Parts: sequence; structure tokens; C-alpha cells
Amino acid sequence: MENVFKRSVLGIAVAAAATMAASAQAAPATDSVDLYGQVAVSVWQYGEDKFKDEDGKAGDAPLKVENESRFGLRGSKDLARGPNLIWQLEGGNVGDDGSNSGLGVRDTFIGASFDDGSRVRVGRMLTPLYEVIDWPYSGQRAGAIFDWGGDVVGGARYDRQSNMVRYDSGNYNGFTFNVAGGRGVEKDKDSNFYGLGAHYSTGVFTLHAAYEAGFDRAVSPTAAFYRAFMAQQPGNPPTVKNKEVTGSTTSDTDAYLLGFEANLGDFGLYAAYKYESADYADATIKVKGVDTEIKDLDIEQASYSVGAIYNGVENWQFKANYAANLEADARGSSVSGTEDYIVSAQALYFLDDSAITYVRPYMISKDDSDAEFGWGWGVEYFF
Repeated sequence: MENVFKRSVLGIAVAAAATMAASAQAAPATDSVDLYGQVAVSVWQYGEDKFKDEDGKAGDAPLKVENESRFGLRGSKDLARGPNLIWQLEGGNVGDDGSNSGLGVRDTFIGASFDDGSRVRVGRMLTPLYEVIDWPYSGQRAGAIFDWGGDVVGGARYDRQSNMVRYDSGNYNGFTFNVAGGRGVEKDKDSNFYGLGAHYSTGVFTLHAAYEAGFDRAVSPTAAFYRAFMAQQPGNPPTVKNKEVTGSTTSDTDAYLLGFEANLGDFGLYAAYKYESADYADATIKVKGVDTEIKDLDIEQASYSVGAIYNGVENWQFKANYAANLEADARGSSVSGTEDYIVSAQALYFLDDSAITYVRPYMISKDDSDAEFGWGWGVEYFF
């Protein structure tokens, strides 16, 4: 649930207009400016993280505070000789020290909106596919598996991406769609992606479908690539340290999602199936000074996420979610030990129309290992 509570800050526009008038007698640049954001702090005990003490013994991960507080500015201007201009500048999460909180880290764009409800934007945004992967199917910690927990080396789709043009349609009797295209790696003109999404609401159901294709996606020259490749070759476990591996390659990728949401009054259900694949260019990886050729490598993996919501208790909301990655295929053969799953839950209490507190316990298993327990507690205030 991502309720965004807005506060109009027309004073910003008024102040800007006054400054301009004093210097150049210019008209206000915008019809309105909104300040919006959240103050969100949580405490987590991550079950999948292994922590070693001073003696090198493995134990539980230490408690970690996550600070997802951020703010943004957005506005619109009905141009005298053009369409309605829309724009947004959104900062990143504060994090530990604020180093990634600058404006532009999240959705930042300029565009135009039209009378039929459609809009076109240029800048940094979510791709049509990732928008539905992210919500609702990766909520309540399920994203540790369904979002970023897969085995396709180098990834098979983007999430929030710069250098993008995106079009979102109006609503045609419950049907909407969006299309986007952009650059994958900014400095590489051949690294591009294209995506589209389609959504249809009728009665209690909303259906989602989305697809994304990527070309010449850079796979970083680190041991992570070699280790992941070796882990997917039966009988050949990865044993190479990071500093001993060099090399790089590119991949062409495909990914799609099919999902639904059902609003049944106090109850809600949702589920999605996701498929991701990558076809790698031939590469030479240097291991301990010896060239190792990787040819005809392709990896694919399917995932799913299902969840339920209950709103029948005043000021409370309860959720339960299960997400899993199925066995990955490498060169057409299933690879054992690549299955993952997470069982997660949430009990959320509305402190106010603009503030919540929650607890999120979960159990996670990575690479077919024993499940580990983790939990989180947090408070969020939206403005």
C-alpha cells in the first residue's frame, strides 16, 4: 500500500514569482508546486544475512536501521501555446548518511498531460514491467525473492531507469496501457531496452501483463559473473575469489509478467507469474591467469508471488505473501540448488490518515538452503 499524501506549497511558487518579478518582472513559472514525501524508519533483523563475530564464528546478523525518508517536488503549467506541462524532481532515500538522497535519484522527469488522461514523459522513471513487479507482488519483503533474488546473471530487466521516454494512455473502459524505451547503459549506444504494459479492470478484478526486451546489456567483469555461471554447471562448484577473475560480456534479455488483483471487500487476493531470461555473447573470462571460454550460454528462470489482504478490523490491515523462484535453466538443463522461497506477513496499524506502524516477520530460503527467520518493525509518516 503506497498512499501518497500531498501538501501544496504554493508559497514556493509565490516566493519564486516575487524574486523573478523583482529582477525581471516575469510571470510565475508554474501554476502550482507540490511538496510530497515520507518519513520512514524501520529496524530489521535480516535472516538471510550471515554475520561473523571477532572470532570468525557465524551468527545472527546485527540489527539494522533502514531510513527510507525522502521528499520530492512536482508541478504543472498550462502552457499558453502548448499542452499542460508536467514535471517532477524526486530525491532518494536518506539511508545511513544521506549520500544517496539528492534530487533526481528517484522519478525525475518532464512531460505533458492531455485531456484524455494520457501523458508522455522523458527522464528517469520506473519501466512498465518493473512498476507491476514492485507493487503489489514484491511487498512485505517478498522482493528479496520475486524482485532481486533470482539467478539470471547480470539481471534480465531494469527497474528505475534514466534516459527513458514513456507514454501512459488514458482509461478506455477499464483498459490502460503504457509503452517505454530507453538506454540501458548510458555510455553505450547499443545498450537499449523497450517495454510495454497492459492493464484491465472489470468488477472486482484487475489484470496485468507486461514485457521488456533488452539488448547488449553489460555484465560487469567481476567474479560474480563467473561464480554464478559455475554454480549453474552441475558438478563444478565455484571456488574462485573476486580478485582472481577478470573479463566481461553482454547479454540480450527478455522478461514478462502476468498477474491479477481481486478486491473482495474486506478481503483481497493477488498473484503473478514472472519469467526472465538472458542470452550471453561469447566471452573469455580470465581465471587465475588462465583464459576460460564461455560460449552458447543462456539462463532462464521463472518465479511467482501470491498474497492475501484482510481489512476487516478497524484501523488494522493484515497481509500474507509467498514468493518463489523455480529452478533456473542453463543451456536448456535444469540446475538443482537454485530454488528460493520466502513466506512473509504484515500486521499494519493506521495511526492516522497519514501515518502507519507495522511489523513484518518472514522466513526465507536461498538456493534450496534451510529457511532462516527475519523480522522488521517500522513507522512511516506521509506528507
